[in-house]
This record gives sequence, C-alpha cells and structure tokens, in this order.
Amino acid sequence: MKNSATALITYNKKILMLLRDNKPEIPDPNCWQLIGGQLESNETPIEALIREVREESNLEIKKNEPILIGEINFLGKKKIFLYWIKLSKEKAREVKLGNEGQEIAFFSIKELEKLNLGLNTSNYFKKFKKGLKNIVENEVMDKKALGF
Repeated sequence: MKNSATALITYNKKILMLLRDNKPEIPDPNCWQLIGGQLESNETPIEALIREVREESNLEIKKNEPILIGEINFLGKKKIFLYWIKLSKEKAREVKLGNEGQEIAFFSIKELEKLNLGLNTSNYFKKFKKGLKNIVENEVMDKKALGF
C-alpha cells in the first residue's frame, strides 16, 4: 500500500468533494471522497497533494498554501497525510472537474450526511464530525477534534 495525500478544501462553509469514477476495479467506485491520492515514487506528500489537487479539481496551489492537519496511520501499512486548504472566492471560481471522477462540488456538513461516501471517508467524517464542522464552518482547526 502506498502513502497518500488528501486535501480538506473549504470555501464558504463547505467542503470540496469528488465523485469517483464508476469503475468496479477502483476503490470506492461511484462514491464521494475528498480530493487526493497516492504518492508517486520520489514524491513528497506536499508534492503529491499539489499534483492531485491539480488533476482532480483544476486548482493550482502553492507549497505554502496547504496546512498539514496530521498523519493517519492506516492499518499500520500506510500513512495518509491530511491537509487543509482554505480557498478564496477567486480560487473557488477556478474549480472544475479534472481528468478523474464524474463530478466535483462543494457540500455543507449537513449535505455530506446524504451523500454516498467512500468507506474510509464516511468513517472519518462520522468519527470526527465536530472537528470537521469547526474547521469548515468556523475556520478553526482543532487537531485533537480531528483525530490528531
């Protein structure tokens, strides 16, 4: 299992989500998830994040824009690096579906509850709903409330 980098991208009290392709050979087909993906060889987590954000949302971000929330050790086999990116109005207008997925959109915490989320995304959102709500709606990051 490869390490991955994931972005919690927020704007106007909402989170940017990607609807994965409906291909049975990929994990969580036809489910909504955060923007992100696996690190390629010789790639740092921040480099992978910048690449994945560009590929999936058409956004160009700089290395100093994402804030590291923390690292999740997944089944003792890989690390997931979770970052927070707060978009300006101008940046939010640039969001469009890249070369992966079926759809990309912003959702409120309440709207997320109605989506068909990927298993890991769903489990994380349920477990740390209070911390997610705080970062999305109040722009306050409490690492402990987010599981770190």
